[in-house]
Amino acid sequence: MHINTFCIKYNRYLALIIIALSFCLYCNTLFNEYALDDILVINDNEFVKQGIDGIPEIITTDFFLGYENVENDLAGGRYRPFSLVVFAIEYQLFGESPLIGHLINLLLYALLVFMLFRFLNAFVFKESQLLSFLSVLIFTVHPIHTEVVANIKSRDEIIALLLLVVAMYSYFKHTLIKRNMLFLIAGLFCFFLALLTKESAITFLGIVPLLLYFFNDKSLKHASLLTLPFVFVTAGYLLVRNMVVGFESGQAGEILNAPFLYATAAQAFATKIFVLGKYLGLLVFPHPLSYDYSYNQIPYLELFDFRFFISLLMNSFLLVYAIMQFKKKSVLSFSIIFYFITISIVSNFAVDIGAPMADRLLFQPSLGFSIAFGAIIMKIIGNKKKLGWGLVGLMVFAGSFKTISRNLDWKNNNILFLKDVEACPNSAKTNMNAAVSYLRLAKEENDVVRKEELLLQGIEYGKKSLKIHPDYVDALLNLGVIYFNLDDLDNTAEVWLRAKELMPLHPNCKKFTEGLSGVYLKKGYALYEQGSVDSAIDYYQRSLKLNPRNAETWYNLGGNYLLKSDTVSALNAWGNVLKIEPNHLSAKEWIEKVNN
Repeated sequence: MHINTFCIKYNRYLALIIIALSFCLYCNTLFNEYALDDILVINDNEFVKQGIDGIPEIITTDFFLGYENVENDLAGGRYRPFSLVVFAIEYQLFGESPLIGHLINLLLYALLVFMLFRFLNAFVFKESQLLSFLSVLIFTVHPIHTEVVANIKSRDEIIALLLLVVAMYSYFKHTLIKRNMLFLIAGLFCFFLALLTKESAITFLGIVPLLLYFFNDKSLKHASLLTLPFVFVTAGYLLVRNMVVGFESGQAGEILNAPFLYATAAQAFATKIFVLGKYLGLLVFPHPLSYDYSYNQIPYLELFDFRFFISLLMNSFLLVYAIMQFKKKSVLSFSIIFYFITISIVSNFAVDIGAPMADRLLFQPSLGFSIAFGAIIMKIIGNKKKLGWGLVGLMVFAGSFKTISRNLDWKNNNILFLKDVEACPNSAKTNMNAAVSYLRLAKEENDVVRKEELLLQGIEYGKKSLKIHPDYVDALLNLGVIYFNLDDLDNTAEVWLRAKELMPLHPNCKKFTEGLSGVYLKKGYALYEQGSVDSAIDYYQRSLKLNPRNAETWYNLGGNYLLKSDTVSALNAWGNVLKIEPNHLSAKEWIEKVNN
């Protein structure tokens, strides 16, 4: 029996194999906890935690507004209400349940690969269902998807691609097989929901005509005309988006959220091209993977850097090959163009996305790679069957091993942060998060010696983070917390004051500095009761350096100056009390006594 005939006859079983494989690959995520950005959409999102009552706020505000009322914190506003609506419904039904969250991700991923297989069979590789199977098989096992499936927040990537596949399936069924308004409406509605889930869905305006041209005997002109309904839906989406969040970029004052903030135009171009090369490398050899590649893991490159040239040559070669094979309608040409179209919007060339690169951003582009790799294996199978199927087996085994083991890294924040700081040791963020993990582990540790060791390790990572990015406010604040847990109050005060200078309106700056000020105040009072007046004055002054608006501290300081017979300093301190609290009776009485 011919292999393609076999695939057609046992099509259902091949679909079941793919679904079963997706479950086997990601079932160990069901035991994982919340991690990384899950707090953005679940734990600390006030709109999501209102359940269905929060949906009106979700659909009328920026994606980040529900998280500590932070809006446009990254470059480029984000309007992604549909995924948040899904999370709100989940929260309404199940509350905070990482098991349910991971299970939904797994089910959606299985549904995605199933629908992808059906779509490719029906409208792309109608004459070669083996290629459909190989393409989806490669896509299913590719380890680059671990962040998307294992991180609950990244469900938006799965939902967006699933909706896009369903949209194309429905629309193509209406356009190419049977005119049915229900299929047309369903297709366009799913496309609209995909846009409301992830802005990157807009790239499929270029994919739809490609599919019609390459695999459905439509001229480019005809294919473009058939894409017009999607254009109209996109126009409607852009209108809604403009009404809600506009199109202005967010704040660009923090290098971690605007990765090319300090780069020249030449450096930005060279680095972005280099990142495209990194992406190709991760698709071919997905190791090591990381949740973060931010400043300064990928340093700015110059135009004469050999890494820029290598990446430019690789990407240029692929583009030239795709263009040369375009009229021949080769599968490789389609795959390459698919890859570049879908990666264009996350490449930082079109818009600044707030990150230099990320594993999750390869989710849609990896489909182009999977189809290309499937086509190459098909040719090998045609000439050398044993070699071809051996490569398939090796790919499935290696991809599965990497995927399953990588899922374990996403168990919780502590495991993820301490693992990935090894993969990306030059990122300020990975080092800061590693410091926070050691702090958490120290708080859970009962052994005093081991607790101190963990805190000291945290300090090392915190210092390294600040060496990379000296003005990193979150790193300063977290380093201060570690110092505080070591009872190193002077270093705590130093880093927290630095953070306050950099970002006085940061919600934790005031809370932390005033908290430490209170500790100094209590120490000062204890020293006063012990008769150590000079030491008490020193601690009161430290307290006031952190919180100069504390009337109680000024009042106590004045009393201690009086004990030293320094009436001028005492009167000055009590005068400051009255500036803060004009009706402070005790301060008024002491001023009157001293003056008389």
